[in-house]
Amino acid sequence: MSDPEASIIILTRNGESTLRECLEHVYAQNYTNFEVIVIDSVSTDRTLEIVSAFPVKLFNINVKAFGHGKTRNFGARLAKGKYLIYLTQDAIPLNDKWLENLIRNFKDKDVAGVYSRNIPRPDCDPFEARYISTGWGPTREVKSIRDYKNYKKLVFFSNTSSCLRKDVWDKFPFDDSLVQTEDQAWSKEVLEAGYKIVYDPDSIVIHSHNNSLEVLFKKYFDAGTAHMKIFKNRNNVYLPLIPFFVVAVIFLDLRFMLGHAYKPIEIVKWVPEAFVRHFVEAIGFWLGLHFDRLPLSLKRKFTASGRY
Repeated sequence: MSDPEASIIILTRNGESTLRECLEHVYAQNYTNFEVIVIDSVSTDRTLEIVSAFPVKLFNINVKAFGHGKTRNFGARLAKGKYLIYLTQDAIPLNDKWLENLIRNFKDKDVAGVYSRNIPRPDCDPFEARYISTGWGPTREVKSIRDYKNYKKLVFFSNTSSCLRKDVWDKFPFDDSLVQTEDQAWSKEVLEAGYKIVYDPDSIVIHSHNNSLEVLFKKYFDAGTAHMKIFKNRNNVYLPLIPFFVVAVIFLDLRFMLGHAYKPIEIVKWVPEAFVRHFVEAIGFWLGLHFDRLPLSLKRKFTASGRY
């Protein structure tokens, strides 16, 4: 039996609320020449029971062995396909062309990776919905180091749903040391090596979170830490200017809500939450940018997934 052309790699931990739907949609694709590799980090819910109902290859790792780049590299080494598809356990392919629309982009031999469009779930809060609509728009992009203007936008890449050429990964594996944003660090590296990155909005997954303030703080702390490691700068975020930044972002929220037919009573309800939310995000990100100046005890307390 010949090897599959594509390997779909899904990292799981306590994913029972979304995993069955995710796998059902994966196995409903019209492109079928793939294997599915699930790497589980000691789930304590029904994740393993759900996985057992599908013809996946299951591997178990210790929670302490998990790392966003490290575990994806582990999955790539297990994969037999020439294309590596990364999909998070809570990203649901919208239709049966999700996978086909990713892989079709590799007709161009200079393309190293492709990522899908995200659309929010119906219950998504307006702040997350605006962020998703800004980062994952309706227009296809082919990114090259030769024609960039906004460098951070250029290297944006998302392993929520992505496809990499395995022979490129062989030369440029993910950075094991990053607490998160391993996808953008990889994109930056391959772009600088002369490859292209494609954003294909016809490959779509449903994906969003309504995070608590604690989760947001930790997420943005790790994002700031990763930014400092990848871009080697503190992003010109100055602590006294954070309130002004928060107000500016709230105006973006208001414009988004007004443009998407939110009711006035809903907007009034969301504005106070917006201020608190964006203030927590900004402080978390600022502290992450200065992680190298923090004591180890605080870094361990602030991180969501880092290994300090």
